[in-house]
Amino acid sequence: MPERSFLRGRREVSRKSAPPLDPPVAGRYKKDVRTASAQSVLRTSTPSHLCLRSASVAMASSAARLPLPALFALLGALLLGTGSAQTSVEPTEHIIPKGGSMQVTCRASCDGNAILGLETPLTKKEVDNGPNYKIYELSDIQEDSTPLCFSNCNNIQSTASLSLTVYSLPKRVELAPLPHWQPVGENLTLRCQVEGGVPRTYLSVLLLRGEELLSRQPGVKEPTEFTTTVLAGRGDHGANFSCRTELDLRPKNQLFQNSSVPRQLRTFVLPMTGPHLVSPRIMEVGTQQHVNCTLDGLFPASEAQVHLVLENRRLETTVEYNKDSLLATACIKANTEDEGSQQLTCTVTLGNQSQRTLENVTIYSFPAPILTLSSPNVSEGTVVNVECKARAGAVMTLQGAPAGPPGPSAQFVLNATSDDNGRILLCSAALEVAGTVLRKNTTRELHVLYGPRLEESDCPGNWTWQEGSQETLKCEARGNPPPKVVCHRKGGNGSSLPIRKQILVKRQISGTYMCQATSFRGEVTREVVVNVTYNSNLVVIIILVAVAVILGAIITAAYLYNRQRKIREYKLQKAREANAMKLNTPRRLHGGREPGARSPSRLPASSATAPSLETKLPTLNQSLSATLPPPHPTRGAAPRGPRAQLSARAPIASCVSPAAAMPGLRRALLGLWAALGLGFFGLTAVAQEPFWADLQPRVALVERGGSLWLNCSTNCPRPERGGLETSLRRNGTQRGLRWLARQLVDIREPETQPVCFFRCARRTLQARGLIRTFQRPDRVELVPLPTWQPVGENFTLSCRVPGAGPRGSLTLTLLRGAQELIRRSFAGEPPRARGAVLTATVLARREDHGANFSCRAELDLRPHGLGLFENSSFPRELRTFALSPDLPRLTSPRLLEVGSERLVNCTLNGLFPASEAGVYLALGDQRLSPDITLEGDALMATATATASAEQEGARQLVCIVTLGGESRETRENVTVYSFPAPLLTLSEPSVPEGKMVTITCAAEARALVTLDGVPAAVPGQPVQLQLNTTENDDRRGFFCDATLEVDGETLNKNESAELRVLYAPRLDDSDCPRSWTWPEGPEQTLRCDARGNPAPSVHCARLDGGAVLALGLLGPITRALSGTYRCTATNIQGEAVKDVKLTVEYAPALDSLGCPERITWLEGTEASLSCVAHGFPPPNVSCVRSGEAQVMEGLLRVAREHAGTYRCEATNTQGSAAKNVAITVEYGPSFEELSCPSNWTWVEGSGQLFSCEVDGKPQPRLECVGSGDTSEGVLLPLAPPEPSPRAPSIPNELAPGIYTCNATNRHGSMVKTVAVSVESPPQMNESTCPSHQTWLEGEAAKLACVAGGRPSPQVRCSREGTPLPQQLRVSRQDAGTYHCLAINPHGTDTRMVTVGVEYRPVVAELAASPPGGVRPGGNFTLICRAEAWPPAQISWRAPPGALNIGLSSNNSTLSVAGALGSHGGEYECAATNTHGRHSRRITVHVAGPWLWVAVGGAAGGAALLAAGAGLAFYMQSTACKKGEYNVQEAESSGEAVCLNGTGGGTGGGSGPEGGTEPADTAETPAGGEVFAIQLTSA
Repeated sequence: MPERSFLRGRREVSRKSAPPLDPPVAGRYKKDVRTASAQSVLRTSTPSHLCLRSASVAMASSAARLPLPALFALLGALLLGTGSAQTSVEPTEHIIPKGGSMQVTCRASCDGNAILGLETPLTKKEVDNGPNYKIYELSDIQEDSTPLCFSNCNNIQSTASLSLTVYSLPKRVELAPLPHWQPVGENLTLRCQVEGGVPRTYLSVLLLRGEELLSRQPGVKEPTEFTTTVLAGRGDHGANFSCRTELDLRPKNQLFQNSSVPRQLRTFVLPMTGPHLVSPRIMEVGTQQHVNCTLDGLFPASEAQVHLVLENRRLETTVEYNKDSLLATACIKANTEDEGSQQLTCTVTLGNQSQRTLENVTIYSFPAPILTLSSPNVSEGTVVNVECKARAGAVMTLQGAPAGPPGPSAQFVLNATSDDNGRILLCSAALEVAGTVLRKNTTRELHVLYGPRLEESDCPGNWTWQEGSQETLKCEARGNPPPKVVCHRKGGNGSSLPIRKQILVKRQISGTYMCQATSFRGEVTREVVVNVTYNSNLVVIIILVAVAVILGAIITAAYLYNRQRKIREYKLQKAREANAMKLNTPRRLHGGREPGARSPSRLPASSATAPSLETKLPTLNQSLSATLPPPHPTRGAAPRGPRAQLSARAPIASCVSPAAAMPGLRRALLGLWAALGLGFFGLTAVAQEPFWADLQPRVALVERGGSLWLNCSTNCPRPERGGLETSLRRNGTQRGLRWLARQLVDIREPETQPVCFFRCARRTLQARGLIRTFQRPDRVELVPLPTWQPVGENFTLSCRVPGAGPRGSLTLTLLRGAQELIRRSFAGEPPRARGAVLTATVLARREDHGANFSCRAELDLRPHGLGLFENSSFPRELRTFALSPDLPRLTSPRLLEVGSERLVNCTLNGLFPASEAGVYLALGDQRLSPDITLEGDALMATATATASAEQEGARQLVCIVTLGGESRETRENVTVYSFPAPLLTLSEPSVPEGKMVTITCAAEARALVTLDGVPAAVPGQPVQLQLNTTENDDRRGFFCDATLEVDGETLNKNESAELRVLYAPRLDDSDCPRSWTWPEGPEQTLRCDARGNPAPSVHCARLDGGAVLALGLLGPITRALSGTYRCTATNIQGEAVKDVKLTVEYAPALDSLGCPERITWLEGTEASLSCVAHGFPPPNVSCVRSGEAQVMEGLLRVAREHAGTYRCEATNTQGSAAKNVAITVEYGPSFEELSCPSNWTWVEGSGQLFSCEVDGKPQPRLECVGSGDTSEGVLLPLAPPEPSPRAPSIPNELAPGIYTCNATNRHGSMVKTVAVSVESPPQMNESTCPSHQTWLEGEAAKLACVAGGRPSPQVRCSREGTPLPQQLRVSRQDAGTYHCLAINPHGTDTRMVTVGVEYRPVVAELAASPPGGVRPGGNFTLICRAEAWPPAQISWRAPPGALNIGLSSNNSTLSVAGALGSHGGEYECAATNTHGRHSRRITVHVAGPWLWVAVGGAAGGAALLAAGAGLAFYMQSTACKKGEYNVQEAESSGEAVCLNGTGGGTGGGSGPEGGTEPADTAETPAGGEVFAIQLTSA
């Protein structure tokens, strides 16, 4: 090795690795040393090489101070000669890895042989030489250097330098771990550790977020930590942060990059407010309820953890996430062990923060109260005990129990009556839980068995119904079991009256019924009177009877009068004949009559007087028929001729003219005869009515195609022939003498008129009918609607109903759902019109979409007696739509890679209905399958577009939205490209430490690749990197990026690979410490980790060949593991060994050998307390008596106070152990007055034993024996000192006296004398305090209750908490249940006493139904209600002669059917029981027989009328008789003519013996009227 003439500076480089970052731009580092031709020339006479050596030696001392370039420049100046020789070096610049080697060629341009050399501090070796050149190999280059080539040509020296740059990549590039969670809005500090890497001036450190550059810093220091601060945001969640180093030697055509392992950052937002917890405040054991915990404002909500905990029990939680909120739901089941106040906690954890909300939940147990009855089914009069109990702490309320202090139980005694049947007994319990009063109820129903009861309220005894109405007899009987009630008519046929069934009221059901209620508990009956009222036409009947009687009287009177008149006429006729015979006999007018000449003599036929009279008779009759005022009486001459004159008075005239005498009777007779005449004429008219023909039905409405029977009839007795003329089809015919029935079928004509005819008496009788047909609306057609109807435009609804009719009865309605749009009636159309059409225009609306439109047809034939026929069309659904005029908005990528999938979105607003819209999405010729999302009137179609190699290039993406018959279309351009990922290869993916590895990054021809930040020169050219591997390169990642420009956009793709470096194991103290100290007990993981690749296996074993440590496993630490272990790490690259010491510390322990649990000392002896404990480090032990602080040490004189429990505690650094030591001090027996009294009272029946406690250790044996007269030798039972399962027998009796008690144990004995006395508690029974007692109202009484006991008890009775006085005046209100309490010092005894109060009868109510009077023949009921106990017997006293009186079973109701006058009067009701009698009276008025009075009045009126007629007839008869007398007298005197009272007339004539009578001889009637009767011969 040539001697080195220059000093070499060195740098200390630490070897730490760091992850790579992006390469920074660093300044260039370059050392250039130029040849100095004539800066400093040393001229000397010594040879040149001596000069050189001398210069070198001379400069050696200052080399340490001068910079190396300055030394080279000085050396060049010394060596440079004046000749033209030049020295060159190849290469002039070179970059070489640290520790590498290279070859250097030194050349000299010399004509002759030049002397060449290389001056360098590096290790060099000449490998070749030749004329004017030499080749050297430099090896193990560790730092930058400038080797110097020199030459000596013709004593002229020249030099050339080589700039040699040594580089090494950073050994460690590592990004410090990021926080596990980083709050949003807070600063995050990124720290990058970079170790190694030269030259540092060319080193840059980059901090990156993904590929985004955050900071670039020069790496000028070593070791270096580079930091930067970043504000964390929501967008940083999930982002990768990394650190990259760049060794920029690109001026020398090299760029080296190294990156750290990327670290992912997770950011979060947790609001400051706590979660909202919804939970019940109280819960009952055994129930389940849900709790909800919500919190808003979380990010990311899906990473949040929710814990719902009830006290120490974690609940199973279901969490739902929605954007930035969460909802946690859990179910709480309340268990018995959870009873009490529990804390419900909801904790929401996100990142390293949490929010918590606490709520108190009180879990309670509150069972329903227990309500018990001594018997739920009892007979009437039975005593029932009712008791209600609830849990402790609850307040009970028992309905019906007497008031008392609140408590967990309540009870009362109930004497069951019929009113208690079905009684609901309510027991209510109230419990306060967490300020809330809870209530629970329990009910029990009491069933009381009792016999049937028929009360007035349930079965009224009097019913009044209206004839023809619908009525229901309600007669309910009370009883348990429910009785069966049947009502039968009293007497008669025993017919029954239905109960609870509606019947039609008829008169026949009126009467008295016996209603009987029956059950197995007995039977009871009750009388029920049913009165039926009806509308009687008595007034009409009375009027008709009166009219009939009057008419009868009139007719009878008329008949009698007519008969008398005829008799009179007959007699007058006879008299006239006789008078005529007399007139024909000659008589003397003057001179008196001849004796015996009263017999009439027949006149001769030739007499002149007879013709004269006969001729004048009509004139006389005419004068008699007129009523003229009477003239004054005058005198006149005597009549001529032999005629007799007779003056007659008014009575005689009445026989001749009754109309003038009785004008009222005449008018009545004329009216009667007029009515009879009219009736006669009417009958005559009816008899003369003509014959007719009839057709039924005259007008008919028949369904089209139906059939009809027509009946044709006549009243002609014997019609000749008949028939029915019609154009309709006939099917069947039926005939009779005067009728014809024919069936018409298949009637289809809208209107036809059949004719019925008969031939009768050569006349044709006809009847014409009308038959119309109708057709139901079987076909209702709605014209189809448009497939789609735009909103806001009109559309037409048209409804057609063919054939239905008649149209005039048809109504059409257009409907939207159930809403009527338009309704039209076709009333007024011709009857033959059929079918109808209805059209309407409707504006389409949004709400019409999906609406059903229909048409309803109604054919209303109800006015014709048929019905309403309806039919509807098949509903037609309308679909309306609204399509926005805007075009769809298409969201799609501009670029699409072959084989990749990208989402494209097409949205359009303003659609209705959006769900009906169709979307067409296509990429070029490829149709996509979109997913449709609807939100209101907006539509979004999302599809996945996948490009194939055939589609590469520009393509069109089309979105077409179609709704109804319209569509909207949008197009976008998409470029489809192909860009495969770059290819990253390692020459060897797994290599031993120190071996070179080549990394290659390549991509397709158009892409530009970059390997760890070093780009390729041109697109398509690969990039290579060579690496000399170290252990720090293990798991180093290499990144290959490819860049491609497509359609103006730059695309990137990358690939990564990991290098595995194999190296021997390393056992560092940080991973495998030399000393371990662990506490015993907790589980620990024993770790001794070794670095190495492959991962080494580590084995740790005790040096003495004992235990082997289980590394990496969680296990308990025991003291047996203490010791020294040798750990060996081994892999295929070698092994490493390390000794490890394990120390186990454990807490103290006190066992029974070193520290017994029980120690016994004897009083008066000496003793000490000591305990020995085990533990490491050795523990310290001290013993202290419980409750005291002084430590017990040394010997003690044992006394009783030393007995007790002592706590001994052992303590060391690992803890402490404590143990209780019980020290017992024994001593002899002794008595204390308090624990063993000298006087004792035994209470009979108390079960009490004599308690005598003896002090002594061990417990003395005690025995008490009697020593008195009554107790001699008797053993006194003693109470055991402690409770024992074998209880001593309790004596029923105990002899009083003196007893001697002797106590003995092994340390001695003691004696004591005890005096015993005997007493007893109160006691009451049926004999001393009867449970049922009876009082009489109005008398003084008190409860008879006494109690036995010693001392004598005091008895107090109360009712509902009110004390009972010693003596009281009894009233009805005093009846009830009393609570009697007997008290003495030894206890109480209670007894329930039921007091019944009897009282004298009182008739409380006496009423009549109906009130007031009753009409004859009607029904009435008297109801008597008496109050008495025992129940009173009821009796009645009725008016004399009152018959047919009915009484109810208990005589409380008196009923009378068909009242008569004898039933009117005073009724008395009397109530009687053992304590007396009481009565009341009531008067019943029966109205007079007004019907008979009316009929009698009518009959009386008729009788009076008849009497009047008879009187008139009598008077007339008397007058007639008088007239007859005058006539007879006239006949005897021969005077038969009276001419108007004038004595003469025109008819007068002279007879053969005629003469003149003086005027004053005529007589004038006083009445002023003169009647003349002319008697003529027959």
